[in-house]
Amino acid sequence: MASSSRVSFSSAPNAAIGISAALIIVIIWSGWLVASRAGVQSELTVYDIMAFRFGISGLLALPYVLYAKPWRHMTIRNMALAAVVTGVPYCLVLFAAFNYAPAAHGAVFMNGILPTLVMIFGYFLFKEKPNRQQIIGAILIITGASCAAFGVSGFDIGSTWLGDLMFVAAATFFVLYLMMNRAWRLSVSQIWFCGSILNALVFVPVWWLFLPTGIPEVPTDQLLLQMGYQGILPNMVGLVLVSIAVRNVGPSVTAAIMSGVPASGALLGYIFLGEELTWLGIMSLLILTPGIIIASLPSRAKP
Repeated sequence: MASSSRVSFSSAPNAAIGISAALIIVIIWSGWLVASRAGVQSELTVYDIMAFRFGISGLLALPYVLYAKPWRHMTIRNMALAAVVTGVPYCLVLFAAFNYAPAAHGAVFMNGILPTLVMIFGYFLFKEKPNRQQIIGAILIITGASCAAFGVSGFDIGSTWLGDLMFVAAATFFVLYLMMNRAWRLSVSQIWFCGSILNALVFVPVWWLFLPTGIPEVPTDQLLLQMGYQGILPNMVGLVLVSIAVRNVGPSVTAAIMSGVPASGALLGYIFLGEELTWLGIMSLLILTPGIIIASLPSRAKP
């Protein structure tokens, strides 16, 4: 896939750039969790939100993608895989999850388990065996995630388990995207082409012709919020920042820094959506965050 004419990031890793990109991701993802939960609770359908995500970002990305022509340096297989893990299947599972579980659960089960999934996929895809530090972190993560299953709604979790499983499935898609960035070193134009334009070409016509919409019933401020947050930040900014972070500090450290999302996402859900935080919910954050950091940060090499 490499080519001298390919539009790409700098090839020299820079820890400061990678860490900065990951910290910005925490801010974007935390706000996005709350915005998405608010969106699915409004008159908008899941399909409307997906149409915003792919349609708006696809239109904005089109001029640059046509200039860069990223498809010249990708196989059909790679294009299809990158489009799937960032596109329609990923979003269907993710946005549907918000119908069954609160934003705080999304922060935990979508972002909180990323280091554990990175460890698992790293073992099977790159033959990287987890060390004791990573295993301890994984145990803490599983414990914290278990507390979170009860932490927002008390011990009566009702149907939130289904939403939690959907968040885990979405997290799996996202980890595959991290692995693809590590293996393929995706450029900006390739990310926008696969994540936005290909998915827009597939999904937007189907949405326009066949799927239900609630756009006419949505207040203007909510509509603009969803169009801006869904249409610009996740695909145009977020996926690119993830690629920058992975390229400079690796998928494990990127996942470690994203440990801020469960805490900040739960806090924003409490402030803006009125989602209750019980003592179990708070305990889950206190257990989960150090577990994520322990599992993700590389251990010191032996002299």
